[in-house]
Amino acid sequence: MAHELDAAAVTVFLPVPGTAELRAAAVAVTPLGVGSIEKVFVDDEVYPSARAWRSGKPTTSHSAAIMAGHPLLSVFAPFPYQASAAPLLSSGRPIGTITAFWLRAHSETHPKELEQLTEAAADLAAHLGRLAREGTVLTPPAVPLVGAVEDMEAGAEHITASTAPLIYHLHKLAIQLADAPLSQDVINWTIERAVEGFGAQAVALAFIGGERLHLVGAAGCAGEYLRTLDGASLGGASPEAEAITRSRQKLYDPMDPRTRGRLAKTEPDGGCIWAVLPLSDGRQSTGTLSVAFASGRSDIIAEEATLTALATIVGQGLERARVNEAQHALAEGLQRALLPRMLAQPAGVVATSRYASATSGIELGGDWYDLIALHNGKIALIIGDVEGHNTSAAVVMGQLRSAVRAYAAEEHEPGKVLERANQVLVDLDTDLYATCCCALLDPDTGVLQMATAGHPVPAVCTVTGTLMSSDLEIGLPLGVETEALFETTELRLQPGTLLAFYTDGLVDFGSVLDPQVLQGAFRGGGHLEALGDGLIGDFEALHASHTDDAALMLVYYEGPSAEAREHVRQLKIQKRDLHGAQRTRHLIRGWLQEWGLSDMADEEELLVSEIVTNGLVHGDSDVYVYVRRYPEHVRVEVRDSDPQLARTVTVPREEDQAEGGRGLVIVSALASAWGNSPSGRGKTVWFELPVPGASL
Repeated sequence: MAHELDAAAVTVFLPVPGTAELRAAAVAVTPLGVGSIEKVFVDDEVYPSARAWRSGKPTTSHSAAIMAGHPLLSVFAPFPYQASAAPLLSSGRPIGTITAFWLRAHSETHPKELEQLTEAAADLAAHLGRLAREGTVLTPPAVPLVGAVEDMEAGAEHITASTAPLIYHLHKLAIQLADAPLSQDVINWTIERAVEGFGAQAVALAFIGGERLHLVGAAGCAGEYLRTLDGASLGGASPEAEAITRSRQKLYDPMDPRTRGRLAKTEPDGGCIWAVLPLSDGRQSTGTLSVAFASGRSDIIAEEATLTALATIVGQGLERARVNEAQHALAEGLQRALLPRMLAQPAGVVATSRYASATSGIELGGDWYDLIALHNGKIALIIGDVEGHNTSAAVVMGQLRSAVRAYAAEEHEPGKVLERANQVLVDLDTDLYATCCCALLDPDTGVLQMATAGHPVPAVCTVTGTLMSSDLEIGLPLGVETEALFETTELRLQPGTLLAFYTDGLVDFGSVLDPQVLQGAFRGGGHLEALGDGLIGDFEALHASHTDDAALMLVYYEGPSAEAREHVRQLKIQKRDLHGAQRTRHLIRGWLQEWGLSDMADEEELLVSEIVTNGLVHGDSDVYVYVRRYPEHVRVEVRDSDPQLARTVTVPREEDQAEGGRGLVIVSALASAWGNSPSGRGKTVWFELPVPGASL
């Protein structure tokens, strides 16, 4: 078809099951057609392939229209082109498309071209439909089969070697790595393209760390080779060390003993040629890319420039991703340092929080939340968001959080707290505004007073799983008007009510306001951790490139403080107080005795001791222990300020012979339920044990 149409490239697209994506399955390409598109979404009307799929008719588009919808494509295909697509129809339904690309300054649709394309589509669809009926799954590969047009002769049964497919794969890898957010993405995509695109027999990627190489990814390599590569000295005589020392790529023929035995499988006839490429960030060597090709692949081996380009693309992609990861880790660390270390757990309520930062760069968000146990027995609940994603927003957030906290601690009603906070922000003269919701809960009566300054009203879900309505008036954001007033609205909560406070990063995420989702918390406050994990986890999964931070605070109202106090015990252990585990064991035995549950003491002591000791040794922070007695079970929560989630391991680490995470193996074996969740700046490890004789 490429020959007949005199096209720069012709691509067959097939649908990816379970998605709205069409992906290139096979491409015939000339050197001028390497900029052809490899992925199309069926609802993206600027692409003729998408329109042909949806309409069942041949369509045409010019690059001007395509780039208007996707301006970044002009970086990778800076020349004018035209694309025409015809649907592949089987039994009247689309099973793919065939698309041709021409380099043309103006849209010149030729009826003869569309006719030829339509005829080819019909023939191909008939063949693919027959394969599907015979049981072949028509799923496109992750990397398409690419053949060269200029070396393809009429009647030939195969496509001979050409540099066009190599250029095509380099081009596509460069596009992928330019947007790779994580180092692991760069590693995975490089290996995938090298094996499936370039036809490599094996690939190994290693980073430089100190004076040694560290393996980060591999495919098709023998285990012994990988063990030798991981930790290899840069001063050694290995091919990788030599490539770094000389800052140039090295080729090793099939008989070279230095690269023999590196393949996990039997070497192909003629053996393998290994290319060892030094990676660089533009200033210094950062690692190596070792690739094995069958000895007959003269098209790649002879193209030194191709291998150099591959190493450059991968090296720069890795450096961008590593810098982005370091910046994001710094930004996230600073952001979390401005949030509460952990939420208070006053009698009558159970609370947890989650925070998901924006995934891009070193931007800082202005989201915050707070829960304050006041001296009069009431509880202040606060959530807010400062405009912007930068250092200024984070600084203002810190100042504003302190102000709101101070005014709430003075026991003002929520509307008055917001009025004073508004004056603070106006006086700061930052040109930034903020939204904030402030609530005051009296656990003894269930009365909730609430006011909001431009912030989403929290979801208030009853024990029956319905959302309570509120006539709360949403006031102006803070910092907009100097004399702004904020109305306080009052609700009366019944025991078992759930409050879900959130910032606008979650506004479009419907689960936060879905009673069916929130009702999962109503088997008791102990289920808040699982609910919080689910809500923020789903948000992160569905918003892989979200640009706005999201904060979530869940508060479960158990009932009057005096009644709840009979079933709640808590203890604070100072940082590095290793006697705290012993004190906890003694106290928990006494608490269980008060509740008539002495038969549970041995197991409770063992599990609490393991988790508390783990928190003191590894958390390097104060540790808070909360024990709650429910009719069917006793729940224990241990909170610390170490954001690293605890892990279950069966072999102790060398530096930690005493515990090594084995305590969580014991918890997992003995507890009826347990979990391990981020909370505030740290984490919560919890477990439950059934009350003897209770019906579950």
